[in-house]
Amino acid sequence: MKANQEVIIATETIDEGREALNQHLIKDIMDAGHGSKLTLASCFRTRWNMHENSQAFALLGNGAVDIAKRYYTQEYDEDGNHRDYNLRVSESWGLIYKKGDKTGMHHHFPSLWSYVYCVKASSECSPLVFPTVEDYSVKPEEGQIIVFPGYLYHEVPEQTCDYERIMVAGNIMWDDWKD
Repeated sequence: MKANQEVIIATETIDEGREALNQHLIKDIMDAGHGSKLTLASCFRTRWNMHENSQAFALLGNGAVDIAKRYYTQEYDEDGNHRDYNLRVSESWGLIYKKGDKTGMHHHFPSLWSYVYCVKASSECSPLVFPTVEDYSVKPEEGQIIVFPGYLYHEVPEQTCDYERIMVAGNIMWDDWKD
């Protein structure tokens, strides 16, 4: 049996302080160096714990957590008390796509939520594609953050332009989840 369910893909744009944030993110990505190559991303990728060493990554992750929390505000316990789940960023990393780079289809389960933030891109850069959601895709725009369920399959097709596509990605878990 296949059940149809609404899928939440939240897309917002950060305007206030975006330029300074993006400058810090680019510096931190460049300073971090290349992380493990054991990934479906065939592009430059930092290590997985950037939020632990970068204030800019931590700030962005906290913003992603705030967005995710908006989507379960109607949760109550058996006594009618509003539930407030403590969420935290469990991983975050930077990515730089150049011409020919791509990321194969994957998901981030068991993460509750995942997010992607566009630090730098042009309208010609490859989109973030959700092939299992009626081929839904989002073209990158600077300052755009996308928050989606961690189980959702997604990919980035091959970058065909010469412009660098610089992104931050991360995962969100319950605070008491054991890594």
